[in-house]
Amino acid sequence: MKRSQIKELAKSIVEYDELSDKDLNWLYSNLSRQELKTFTRLLSNEIKDKNVIATFAGELSNANKSRIEAMFSGEKIVFKRDDASVAGGVRFEYSDFILDYSVSGITRRILNVIKERL
Repeated sequence: MKRSQIKELAKSIVEYDELSDKDLNWLYSNLSRQELKTFTRLLSNEIKDKNVIATFAGELSNANKSRIEAMFSGEKIVFKRDDASVAGGVRFEYSDFILDYSVSGITRRILNVIKERL
């Protein structure tokens, strides 16, 4: 199977948000090991490009969820709670962009500025 066909397959799975057991069996029986690796990598990239991942600690109020949904209107948002890397605040991952408004992210940026000025 050509790479372009594998990429289209990955796109369609993400677009329709469905992968059944029957689909998985077909993939395993019709794709070589190398093609499966390519498929997995392309599928991961497609999921990353089509979803916004909002990572936060503690509870996120409905008002804040509404604000986040307004920021990324039309995008599917995955809310991920209690990540060890986020002590407070929120961190967004969208495609290749990371918006880090967590306490640890802000602290890291402040320390980097201090180091640059020393």
